[in-house]
Amino acid sequence: MNISHDPVREELFDIFESSFDEILVTDAKGFVVRVNSTCRKNYDLSAVDLVGKHVKELEKMGLFYPSATSQVIEKKQPIELFQMSNSGRYYHVRTRPVFNRDGTLKSVISYSRDLTELIQLRNKIEEMEDQLATYKKELNEPLEVEGLISKSEQMGKVMMLVRKIAKVNSTVLLLGETGVGKSRIVRSIHQLSDRKDQVLNEINCAALPEQLIESELFGYEGGTFTGAFREGKKGLIELSNNGTLFLDEVGELPLTAQGKLLHVLQDKQIRPVGGSQPITLNLRIIAATNKDLKKMAEQGSFRRDLYYRLNVVPIHIPPLRERKEDIIPLTYHFLDYFNELYNSHVCFSPKVLNAFLNYEWKGNIRELENMVERLVVTNDEVVTLNDLPLEMMQQELTEKGTTLPEMLEEVERKMIIEAYGQFSSTYKIAKALGISQSSAARKVKKYVEGEE
Repeated sequence: MNISHDPVREELFDIFESSFDEILVTDAKGFVVRVNSTCRKNYDLSAVDLVGKHVKELEKMGLFYPSATSQVIEKKQPIELFQMSNSGRYYHVRTRPVFNRDGTLKSVISYSRDLTELIQLRNKIEEMEDQLATYKKELNEPLEVEGLISKSEQMGKVMMLVRKIAKVNSTVLLLGETGVGKSRIVRSIHQLSDRKDQVLNEINCAALPEQLIESELFGYEGGTFTGAFREGKKGLIELSNNGTLFLDEVGELPLTAQGKLLHVLQDKQIRPVGGSQPITLNLRIIAATNKDLKKMAEQGSFRRDLYYRLNVVPIHIPPLRERKEDIIPLTYHFLDYFNELYNSHVCFSPKVLNAFLNYEWKGNIRELENMVERLVVTNDEVVTLNDLPLEMMQQELTEKGTTLPEMLEEVERKMIIEAYGQFSSTYKIAKALGISQSSAARKVKKYVEGEE
């Protein structure tokens, strides 16, 4: 067909050839009469290779299956379907019949769009979902004891010990860094014990002023000092009678209070401040500290006799960085909890979970819990690496062996995006980051507007 001197036909030909979709035209019998150049991308064949061939022959060659044109010829109505080729490509095909004036079929036009990349993207998403499910399932039903969740061997030993000592009344001393879950261990011991229906009281010895510690722990008789209740007040130790008393940060107790606590442990009796008669008690005391009490006892800042009384059953809780097997189970535990609490449907990408595994978690379980809550309330769907705080991203990039320029650019990008979300102008961003306004504008354009 000579179109070089016919502007209209030339324009129609250009439209035909430049179409994103493959356009294939057959006659009423199904023989190809015209096809645009997109066929080369779809089938690795030129238009010359296809013209003159019947669609059934192309179907047998494996170029596509099933043939939409054959169905249009048979039914004399438009057809829309999905095709697949032997090479593993997927096509969405819309096929339309063209009729002569007398109603007979003149030709069939098919528009085929290659959906392979979209299908592959969907498969990748499904793989990611499977990976997330695997992460969750690879936990092999993590061990759970009264709110404690773990898969690590270290915490498994701790839980076995918790079960054993829960049924006896021995004094327990919990040792470990801040945030490792000492309070949860205490609640587990209490719930597994015969005292589970009685009170569990907790006091942070570091949170009370020194002058109030004795009255809070041991109580006082009426009229003991100015400002006191006239009828006196029971202390937490007496209020915990028949139950469990948890003394957190016990290393912060002053020496005078340590002496009185020793008396409670030895004689199971308490004498309120200003009182003359001892009160006999039946309670269990569990203490916890993140300090080296043995060293303190050697230095004289903690009573040696009290240390040995508290250290009847010591339980060391390892930090989270030493039991990485627990990070993923705990992450999903907190994720499920906060999703339900805030009516959210947030999930974490595999890269985020890897970043969690590589992070040191100096604040241990408490830091992990706070991080999960933060990500749930600040995100809508899938949390990605870019949603993590700067310090976590820096460690993850370092672990991955990212080059210094790449790391610096990623840190810069994160800082600009965070500043952009906080401030309303490039002037304020520049002032906050200590750069010029023109530099702030360029970086906003690069990192923020470029993402939109």
